Amino acid sequence: MLREIIWRELLDHLQSLRFVLTLLLVIVLMLTGSVLYIHDYRQQIADYRENVNENLQLLEDKTKRGLHRVVSFRPTQLIYRSPSPLGFIAEGHEKDLPNAFAVDAFELVGPQAILRRNYTLQRFDALDWVFTVGVILSFAAFSMTYDSISGEAETGTLRLCLSNALPRATLLFGKYIGTIASLSMPLIVGICMNTLIILLFGVLPFEPTYWLQIGGVILFSILYISAFATLGVFISCLTRSSSVSLVLLLLVWVCFAVFIPRTGGLLASRLAELPDEKTIAGQANDTGYEILKRYGKDRFSARWSPGEPLTRAARIADAKQAIYDEYRHQQLHQVKLAQNISRISPTAIYQIGCEALVGTGIKRYERFFKKAIEYRRSLLQFTYEEYPFNPNLFLKDAERQQLRETQISVDKIPKFDDTPTGFSIMLAEASLDILLLFLFNLVFFTGAFLAFTRYDV
Repeated sequence: MLREIIWRELLDHLQSLRFVLTLLLVIVLMLTGSVLYIHDYRQQIADYRENVNENLQLLEDKTKRGLHRVVSFRPTQLIYRSPSPLGFIAEGHEKDLPNAFAVDAFELVGPQAILRRNYTLQRFDALDWVFTVGVILSFAAFSMTYDSISGEAETGTLRLCLSNALPRATLLFGKYIGTIASLSMPLIVGICMNTLIILLFGVLPFEPTYWLQIGGVILFSILYISAFATLGVFISCLTRSSSVSLVLLLLVWVCFAVFIPRTGGLLASRLAELPDEKTIAGQANDTGYEILKRYGKDRFSARWSPGEPLTRAARIADAKQAIYDEYRHQQLHQVKLAQNISRISPTAIYQIGCEALVGTGIKRYERFFKKAIEYRRSLLQFTYEEYPFNPNLFLKDAERQQLRETQISVDKIPKFDDTPTGFSIMLAEASLDILLLFLFNLVFFTGAFLAFTRYDV
């Protein structure tokens, strides 16, 4: 009996105009998104390689002029966040996020936006999987379920089905499975065409980790579509008219897909206000002067200068850097608060979870920031290892000259490494969003079941 219900529901959807329109729209969006992404990603890679090579050339020039030039002399080197090859799945507003830091052994300046092309275009969303699934297929799920119960009650089909001693649970579950199977078809077709084009143009490497991420996003997308399908059935079970169901679901869709995701940031900016950058800079300078007083010296340099005790400069730099790093962590906390607020929407959960699974968005920036902090520390450790004098003493004129003339091998200098994170870590970061979507499914389906058992036909 269940098989017949699923098959009937599936055929009804496949023969409907709304299914054909959904399929065509998903295919068009996926194809367009892949074509646009290919050009954009190639440009990002070219810019990234060019800037990394320029930075290596800068380091090579600095090594010819001594240790001080390498670790504490402007222009400082720039480290870059590498472009994500899976940005076609969840772009995560990567172009809005900073992608570079200026760094030496004593300062981490930034973050900065170096590879950005046109800042006036950043407010437009990318045409990625998250947009297509999050907006189009969620709306399609409502369009296919708004009349699943109330519509059949209006036509008398529901009374006829239940008159044959058909269990209500079987009927409800069969409708759910048939709808999910129908919605999965445009999803799978669109994803296959999108991925195939990107593969044919050689943009996506054939690495097992990438395929695990793609598979994870597909399953996560089905779970997301399922949440809207079960909600559509639930609302349909609460009304006697399909038109009323449609109006209610349209209001819910606007709230979930548009309103809530866009208000989380506004609320977070009010709940967790940040100090201005001038205040932070003043705190950092005051901290530096306090440490300087402990050494009983009046002379102060914002950076390490030849002849100055290395230990004193390092302690001042670490103390000031701790204040700036704390400020950057507060910024990240504000963003995470905005995400937590917007997680009352399945659409926001889906976007955040996809970004975590493919390694883009704020999670990617946070890892980049942590690596930048670690890289500055490694440069400072390298300075201590290569420093030929007592780091606690001032240098004489001859020693300063020797420090300037001592050349450093470029191979010895620590290099910044922005290698991708493993799939297990990304899956762990997305685990909360996966759990929340599962709970949405459970609550909506339970509500639909309880409402349907009391539905008067």
